[in-house]
Amino acid sequence: GKTAQTIAHIVIEQAEGRLDRPALVVVPTSLVPNWSAELARFAPHLRVVVLHGLDRHEKRRELDGVHVVITTYTVLARDIEDMAQLAWHLLVLDEAQAIKSPSAKATHAVCRLDTRHRLCLSGTPIENNLGELWSQFAFLMPGLLGQRKNFSRRFRTPIEKENDPVRRRQLATRIRPFILRRTKAAVATELPPKHTILR
Repeated sequence: GKTAQTIAHIVIEQAEGRLDRPALVVVPTSLVPNWSAELARFAPHLRVVVLHGLDRHEKRRELDGVHVVITTYTVLARDIEDMAQLAWHLLVLDEAQAIKSPSAKATHAVCRLDTRHRLCLSGTPIENNLGELWSQFAFLMPGLLGQRKNFSRRFRTPIEKENDPVRRRQLATRIRPFILRRTKAAVATELPPKHTILR
């Protein structure tokens, strides 16, 4: 659902005339074919370019009239000097836990890009610790969760080590307006009925 919802958002931006710069979608390499196929299926009228492989440098020079550019975290980190010179309307990070480490090359690369809007897509925004959440929000909304050291002192240590319910609620309240989370209960009407086979 995350991919389709994001494509729908890009289509609306284009229909309303706001997509005067391309949207950049950054994905793990394995998801490039999926994004290309989904864009062709749900938004065939959008012009899409994939910046991956040896011909990406030539393609990058010809982005006039392109609506969506798809690239990978690896390519973006490798080509950041060229990519940082381009202007984007929307920057989408799929599997955004790829920037869970604030010191990683991919994290530094995405934070350098010139974009009006930012979006993180992830089914697992926190895999190991709250520092990963801080890293994603430092990209999404710099300053919302404060400096890394202060975040650790104020939220991470009390929540992870002391299981502090007050700090947990405070953090949840702060990030809630910026998270769209579809729970199983919310999408249960879309799911087929459970089918159990006893053997």
